[in-house]
Amino acid sequence: MCGICGYMQNDKISDDIIITNMKNSILQRGNSENNIYLYNNVALGHARLSIIDIKNGKQPMERIVDNKRYTISYNGEIYNTNILKNILISKGFEFETECDTEVLLYLYIAFKENMLKFINGIFAFAIYDEYDNSIFIAKDRLGIKPLFYTVKNDKFIFSSEIKGIFASGFISPVIGKEELVELFALGPAHSPGKTYFKDVYELKAGYYGIYKNNTLKIEKYWDLKEKKMLDSDEDVIDNIKFLVTDATKKQLVSDVGISSMLSGGLDSSIITKIATDNVHNLHTYSINYENNDNDFVANSYQQTKDSDFVKLMVKYLNTTHKNIIVNDKDLFNTLYEAVIARDMPSMADIDSSMYIFCREIAKNNEKVVLSGECSDEIFGGYPWFYKEHLKNAKGFPWALSENLRENLVKEKLFNKGDIFEYILNSKKNTLKNISHISEDKFENEFKEINYLTIKYFMNTLVERTDRMSMRNSLEVRVPYADHRIFEYVYNVDAKLKLGLRDNNEVVEKYILKQAFKNDIPTDIIERKKSPFPKTYSKKYLEILENKLIEILDNKNSKILEIINENYVRNLIKTHGSEITENLFGQLMTYPQTLAFLIQIDYWLTAYNIKIII
Repeated sequence: MCGICGYMQNDKISDDIIITNMKNSILQRGNSENNIYLYNNVALGHARLSIIDIKNGKQPMERIVDNKRYTISYNGEIYNTNILKNILISKGFEFETECDTEVLLYLYIAFKENMLKFINGIFAFAIYDEYDNSIFIAKDRLGIKPLFYTVKNDKFIFSSEIKGIFASGFISPVIGKEELVELFALGPAHSPGKTYFKDVYELKAGYYGIYKNNTLKIEKYWDLKEKKMLDSDEDVIDNIKFLVTDATKKQLVSDVGISSMLSGGLDSSIITKIATDNVHNLHTYSINYENNDNDFVANSYQQTKDSDFVKLMVKYLNTTHKNIIVNDKDLFNTLYEAVIARDMPSMADIDSSMYIFCREIAKNNEKVVLSGECSDEIFGGYPWFYKEHLKNAKGFPWALSENLRENLVKEKLFNKGDIFEYILNSKKNTLKNISHISEDKFENEFKEINYLTIKYFMNTLVERTDRMSMRNSLEVRVPYADHRIFEYVYNVDAKLKLGLRDNNEVVEKYILKQAFKNDIPTDIIERKKSPFPKTYSKKYLEILENKLIEILDNKNSKILEIINENYVRNLIKTHGSEITENLFGQLMTYPQTLAFLIQIDYWLTAYNIKIII
């Protein structure tokens, strides 16, 4: 994995200062080597984390074919490289390296934008086509790898991270009313393609763009589509086992060692089991919090501790394991680093803990680690897939916090109801992309929830994982985020996914459990879904409350321009006892709401953001 950046303008670029600044701002995405490329009116930058063909995979990579110049800056992993390479060899292409970068570049030369239908992988890249004087950008089908862009004053600027765009000096950080509504209505999620910065956009999952003649044309090349499922229940389960196993095996290809994140949950246990069958002496890692075994309080979302199940899987698979313990002070201090990593306020300590987790894994000289993320979103692992009050909610079922969100903002900034209306419109506009082929109400409702979860909730999680890991020069691979799995499972009957029987009792991720029931311990199969662990420390909550009071007492705090100070003070005074809804489901309750506000205040100052309302 790597970091990419670049820009194109009308005039010839006279020096390398701007592209060097852009590249230097994202160096932590790749600490192996970094380079820039200048040609005529185009500049490209690259920060490389060397995984495949370490010696020869230098980027930006240029090739001249039929006297035409093409140059690529690429971030990602292509899992069917050998198949694509053979196709290209049959067309007469000759290769100088073993890396997937060269394969992508030749694939573009051979097929232009049609190249995307051939690729199985996670990616974001930009290709300069000298013959057309254009830049072609593209992003993987599920949006695992990031790419941000802006068009300003006849310049096209792009980067793996937003900080790279600002480092160009062509645009400054600004938020207006629409960005503030986006932040408080949906945060820490955001609408597909949008950011919290004015005029800065994210290339959406399954989209590509062509910048030519001062115009950027964005096109969709892939989306989840409804198809009639013809396979029997038994065949469905067999096919799922094959797809998950095959996807994981494909992602074990590396010229450096591979490890695995192991939570003791179903998803990571399956991935780790497949990896141990194919990798000698696999290293595994888990995360916990100082004194969490004592502080832990079971609830409807998290009924069991990870630690007990991690021990079970480590013993079962005989991995070399390390448990990473996070303390309160580090968790709090890293809230700020998490903002810098994501360039936006984020999931509070859900982000900072992932940052610490990745940092400590990287300290063990690991470069590649497997994750069980993106399973719940497609296999139906969240409560909103089956709990009626969540399914039938007007807003997003993981963030039924419209009142809390509205109360957090200064009354004069928005009209009453603006935030709720924004939420409803965001949901409605996204659902326009679905065309139902079934007349079954239950099936259609499930698919709508499924689609929304992938576009919003999953995007928030994979964004978190990419930024926190790449900030530590660690590549996290997500085998479940194989588009073949998503295309197939999306069209499996909803009742089969939920394991619904005559008594309507739900079995979360039923088909995944059935597929691997003979491969991992029964206790893991039967374990109730548990979210990413968070701290239950009262000391950590005390740190947050004291810090937010300090911010509120400082009349120069920029956040005072946008939040309802009296409401927030009362929240702290009552220790959140009056909150009846969580900001962002089970992941962000009262402590994380405070941490989110602390991050917003830091973000406004650290990025010197101009607020225009």
